[in-house]
Amino acid sequence: MDGIVDAAWVIGLFLSIIRVGAFVASSPIFSRAFPPIGRLVLTVAVGLALAEPVPGGLEVGGLVGMAVVNTVIGLLLGFLTGLIFYLFEIAGSAIDFTSSLSVATVFDPVAGRRFSVFGHGFSLGALAIFLVIGGDRLMIRGIATSVAAIPFDGQMQLAAGVADVGLDLVSKIMVAAIELAMPAIAALFLAELMLGVAARFAPQANVFILGFPVKILAALATVSFVVLAFPAATSGTMEVAERTFRDVLSLLMVR
Repeated sequence: MDGIVDAAWVIGLFLSIIRVGAFVASSPIFSRAFPPIGRLVLTVAVGLALAEPVPGGLEVGGLVGMAVVNTVIGLLLGFLTGLIFYLFEIAGSAIDFTSSLSVATVFDPVAGRRFSVFGHGFSLGALAIFLVIGGDRLMIRGIATSVAAIPFDGQMQLAAGVADVGLDLVSKIMVAAIELAMPAIAALFLAELMLGVAARFAPQANVFILGFPVKILAALATVSFVVLAFPAATSGTMEVAERTFRDVLSLLMVR
């Protein structure tokens, strides 16, 4: 018996995998949660689930145009919705810098770059909480919503408001990161102040050498207060990501 392949469904699957693949590749969340083979499997699985027939001819120009549109949609949604997740790494890096631990970096083979100690730990801890409370399902629902809003053969517009969404997210990241790390930063500032006073009244003591273990102990003693705020902060990132999905899709849709 001869098999019958529906060309419309094959085109829909091709465009679905392109959009999902661009989303997964550009998302800061999925790039840390899964190794390359895991991201590939996720792309194919979600692409198969979201695939739907795309009616029309097989003109090369039309297919290339639809592929470009889906790639841009996936890249924008993946990067902007996952951008808020950088606040944990920035908060940890701020503590590393003030505690002098920024000189000790570790290499992450999944991300392919170096991280500071607290920056890497905060990022992994927040990622674990994010996955436990359903952040991955939120992202998949978001990309599914984008298919309903802008079909695979649909059109999009690059409104100027997309850049404003990115700038607003960057400002939120910086403010939220400092607020999250504030207990440890405040304690380290007091430790630095005390070391400065000690150096003024006891210049014969090598305060510079003594400062390293003192600041590291102060960071370790206060970082638990920062970690306690992780669940609320992670829940907040989910709300921001969900709102970003709506804002970006509303800007990309052709009116």
